[in-house]
Amino acid sequence: MRTQVKTLYDSAKSKYMLTLRGGENGLNNDTSWVYVAEDIQTVSFLKGGELVITTGLFTQSGVKLYNFIRTIALHNCSGILINVGKYVSLPDLTPEIIEFCNVNKFPIFTMPWEVHLVDILQDFCRLFLDENHWENQLSATFQNAINQLPVPDNTLRTLNQFGFATAGNYRIFVIRNLIDKTRITSPLNRYGWKYHLFEYENMQVLVHNTAQTQLSLEGMIELLCYCDSIRLGISDAAPSLAQISLYYKRARFSLAVAEFRQKPYVRFDELGLFQILFNTSDPGLLETFYLRHLGALANYDLDHDSDYLNTLKIYLMSDCSLLDTASRMHTHRNTVIYRIRKIKEILKTELDNAAEKFNLLLAFYIKEYLSIQ
Repeated sequence: MRTQVKTLYDSAKSKYMLTLRGGENGLNNDTSWVYVAEDIQTVSFLKGGELVITTGLFTQSGVKLYNFIRTIALHNCSGILINVGKYVSLPDLTPEIIEFCNVNKFPIFTMPWEVHLVDILQDFCRLFLDENHWENQLSATFQNAINQLPVPDNTLRTLNQFGFATAGNYRIFVIRNLIDKTRITSPLNRYGWKYHLFEYENMQVLVHNTAQTQLSLEGMIELLCYCDSIRLGISDAAPSLAQISLYYKRARFSLAVAEFRQKPYVRFDELGLFQILFNTSDPGLLETFYLRHLGALANYDLDHDSDYLNTLKIYLMSDCSLLDTASRMHTHRNTVIYRIRKIKEILKTELDNAAEKFNLLLAFYIKEYLSIQ
């Protein structure tokens, strides 16, 4: 987790006489860095998560304090610290400003003019470096854990030291296209979650203990899928950190399914037959099964530019109903009858045996599974 606003506040409130004026519910906001801003035009350089420090010099050019605060809040900053006394006084913190900060969970602090910005900036930077070292070490430990099964005892002990007990139900989320991590870390911090979010192979991996019930799985999914570009793979619950590697692979596979099917998220425990195929250690056996049952039809389609594979799949998925198949394919029933007759000839089957129909349907699942791998 990143450094929270509360951590910065607690470290400096006595030494630098900081006072919280509003936005108390945002103290758990993640902070990526501190940024001194004296010109509203420079806020375009903000990347999100910054704690902004200002003397209010911008007010001398006619910019209203409320507008400045609103602008940096909309840039997803974590809070604002105002050096009051010269350009901004306490009465300038109007009820409108305090109300805005409270509603938007945007902490606003003041410190007296006598405080030198360079001093507090140095202290904050040292704290960030210490926190980043801690976070990088934890991320490296998790990366080591998800690549080994079972997880070595020394790795588990390190995770225990960071507050992640070995025993417990852990769920893994693998996230693609997560640009601004604070969009999810700040809300999770407000829920008081014990979790870790780290980058691995151009994705974000989120590990959390499912015993935390402040937010349901459905609520978590809604929080993570905050924009259309997000793709999300979700594991089932691992009973121990010692098995986190296996459950990470399940989450990765779920993400691959989500991307293949162009869905925002896929849960491993809802994949049905794919869960069994995922645990098959011999992909060559799966391919042999597929070719044995559908290879002749696939070759016929390839040689004759036909679409009998798709027709058969829809027919089987329609419980072998000619009417339902015709409806799904937007074609005439007689056309479906002709195609099914041709399919029976190619496959040398009457499609009247439950076991044969199951094998054909399984072969289609295997075909999709192998396409995802």
